[in-house]
Amino acid sequence: MTSRNLVEIRTRQPRSSLVLVLLVVLAVAGSGCSLGVMAGKMLFGNPKMPAAFTMATGVNLVDSDQTVVVIARVPSYLSGDLATLEPDLITGVTDQLTREAIQAIPANEVIDWIDERGTSDDVAAAAEKFSVDYVIHIELARFENLEDKTPWLHRGRSAGTVSAYKVETIDGKKVPRAVFDRSFDERHPRRQPVPVGEVSRTVFSRRHLDQLTGDLARKFHAHLPGAGI
Repeated sequence: MTSRNLVEIRTRQPRSSLVLVLLVVLAVAGSGCSLGVMAGKMLFGNPKMPAAFTMATGVNLVDSDQTVVVIARVPSYLSGDLATLEPDLITGVTDQLTREAIQAIPANEVIDWIDERGTSDDVAAAAEKFSVDYVIHIELARFENLEDKTPWLHRGRSAGTVSAYKVETIDGKKVPRAVFDRSFDERHPRRQPVPVGEVSRTVFSRRHLDQLTGDLARKFHAHLPGAGI
């Protein structure tokens, strides 16, 4: 047997193995959708959706040396169900970003700074104070927890905008430049409302906020398709 024939045999073997694996996947997929999905995960892992922020800017914050700080503006009239709505919103988003390996300024430091200032949504001041690469700013315009015209049903609705600013140094001064902006319009639960008698208003409001902070944080890190649903 010549050396050329040996090379051809060795070349065919990996190709044959790949073809065999693909045929098995197709056969399993044909026998059932869930089995096909499982087979795909075994071969390729769980494919993740890129973050909206990454798609807009080309910047991946996960496992990077880029730092962020989260601030928010929550009108006082939205805090009827949760007196600590603004700090809880900041904390929820910040904690989720940290869990996803994004370097975020601890929420307690941000909240202490806000208490000292008496204002919470000054992007330029936050950029100067925390010396970060990005300032994430949440503007909450709606946070309700009863179904419209149906006071015996819990239904969470929240809306607003989330923005990100790249912090640049110009003439020794920190200058934020807007690079990302998305509106959001949430509903909790996503399907059926919850009868008031099944859960207290405070507990329901807290669950609504947990869903909201998770959805906002996912705009800045990769996630599985359908995450949060």
